[in-house]
Amino acid sequence: MDDGVRRSVLQLLGNAMSDISEDCWAAGWLGGTEYHVPELCRRAAESGRAQRWGAGTVTPDRALGLVYLTEQIGCWADLDAAGVAYVPHHPFPIPLEHLAVLDRQ
Repeated sequence: MDDGVRRSVLQLLGNAMSDISEDCWAAGWLGGTEYHVPELCRRAAESGRAQRWGAGTVTPDRALGLVYLTEQIGCWADLDAAGVAYVPHHPFPIPLEHLAVLDRQ
């Protein structure tokens, strides 16, 4: 995959992660999305069960779609410092404070 396609897929992935944040929290990119969405997707894909987050859920089908994109480009996405584009992010292992937030949900 060439760099231009990889950048496009990264932006698509970031938008999909942002959509989950919006659907679950009415927040386009809630702080921690770069850790929470990958972990919720991992849990949903492995268990086959929807994962609750805020007022919504991450379904296994949606999770598998995002996992597929990450496998194609080798990373997840994070919002850049300017808040206008997405940059590569490697969330695993998830920091304990983010796991604690998810486990309290």
